[in-house]
Amino acid sequence: MPVHADLWRAFAERSDGARPDGQVPVGVFGEGVPLPLIAAFGGLALDIKAPPLLDQTEGPIEETVHAIAEPFLDSFTARFLHRFAAGAFEDHAALIFARDDVAGLAAYQYASELRRQGILPSSGPRLYLWNLLHTVSDAAKTFNAAELARLTVFLSETFGAPLDPQQLEDAVAIETRRVAALRDLPPGGTQAFTMRNAGRWLSPQEHLALLSAPLPEETTRGPQIVLVGTACDIPILHELCAGLGQVRADLQDYGRPPAAPASAADLLGAIVADPLCPRAAPPDRFTRALQDRIAGADLVVASVDSNDDCFGWEMPGLCRAADAVGARVLDLGFRPFRPDPEWQATARTRITEALS
Repeated sequence: MPVHADLWRAFAERSDGARPDGQVPVGVFGEGVPLPLIAAFGGLALDIKAPPLLDQTEGPIEETVHAIAEPFLDSFTARFLHRFAAGAFEDHAALIFARDDVAGLAAYQYASELRRQGILPSSGPRLYLWNLLHTVSDAAKTFNAAELARLTVFLSETFGAPLDPQQLEDAVAIETRRVAALRDLPPGGTQAFTMRNAGRWLSPQEHLALLSAPLPEETTRGPQIVLVGTACDIPILHELCAGLGQVRADLQDYGRPPAAPASAADLLGAIVADPLCPRAAPPDRFTRALQDRIAGADLVVASVDSNDDCFGWEMPGLCRAADAVGARVLDLGFRPFRPDPEWQATARTRITEALS
């Protein structure tokens, strides 16, 4: 049984194929943005980090932005800038970039600079950098509350209306139900990956309704596999592991459900507490969470993009932790943004050998 056609369409077409139903598109680049707040203003939050599957943007980006964009930019950043310059987001009221996301921060800085220099017009969606401290202290709580208030003012100005408390309550309720449904999906498998991430380009209500369809059967037997590394917006690693073992956890961005808000009065608590955020503080929160979640695995498959300057530092400790629990670590090295058949064949062979 294939994934529901509407889920597959949303996953493949992404923000280009979004169908707002009386809502105004708001682009979101990166994790950790309080999505119910956007919905409460009548906005439809759409992931703008991941390009459509048919996007053919490669290394050098559109000539209009080439003057300030270095060739070593993260692939997510480069593709966003190409699409931004081409007017892909002109119908969006605003684009919100998460400071936690390295590619998102660069995307915000370059997009702002393109406008500042007059290379691109200042018309179009408003740009906003969302910042948050992922630690627990009185100072951090005060800072985060101020950031939430600032975002609320920004959205109020963007939509020309004050925040309606009841609409926020309703948005939190539907998001809580949606995240609960996502957590019921198995952590591995290409269908589950597609069903989970399709919601990034659907309204929470539509996503929740489509999640009620039965999940196609997939083989879930065999050695236990955990996927780690940098953001991967396609289920390529799940496909490579298919038939070889069961993916018990995907700890990469796009591999796990978002944090659900506790209530309208506590939109940020779960986001702040997420230990798998790269900016979790103190830094060993991320390290401990990563190592704790490989318990029970037979194989840990690691891969990063060629711009990684963060996750690679975790590898020595991760290898020691895996060895302590009797698991093997397979480092696939740099993963191309869209892996070609040769890379896939080599990776599957290495996974097969590591499990033998």
